[in-house]
Amino acid sequence: MIRNERAFIEAAVAAVGDAKDLVLPVLMVDTPDDPWTPERIRGLRERSDELGPFVARAVDLLVDLEVPFLEEEARLAAHGIDLANDMEGFEVAMVEFERTFWEARYAEYQADPDRWDLAEVEHHDVCEEHALSSARVRDAIREHGVTSFEELAPFLGTDVSCSTCHTAVTKLLLQELRRSKDAH
Repeated sequence: MIRNERAFIEAAVAAVGDAKDLVLPVLMVDTPDDPWTPERIRGLRERSDELGPFVARAVDLLVDLEVPFLEEEARLAAHGIDLANDMEGFEVAMVEFERTFWEARYAEYQADPDRWDLAEVEHHDVCEEHALSSARVRDAIREHGVTSFEELAPFLGTDVSCSTCHTAVTKLLLQELRRSKDAH
């Protein structure tokens, strides 16, 4: 279960991005000129047997977490509030909508964590190129009990010549060694 709202939003946005990549080509087959509308996305629910469970789950996710944004943008536009006519008003309205929307969805998620298939987004704060996060490095250090970057690099899937990895992993190794000594 995702433990805070920010991490929930990041996970939801990433899942929606993946769902869009999966569903948009299906929508474009039928309506290549204007595929991304709430009605067309919702219409895919009626074809869930034809599309299969994987795409059906993606459609459900989009209906829950993307369609409300499309509908709010259309509602605002109907009142003359859009990027072309009232950029500031549009931005203020959408920020307020997003805040209340995500608070409500996070509350729903807390009540039913299985409602959406979400995974926390891993931040590659150690090295973007090698997709390394501090958490992953710390786990590898504890799991393998190594004390040098050169020993740990193969377990992390990194290259010993990567200076970014070398610097950050060495720092984390030193922190873990200190933590281990303090614990004993």
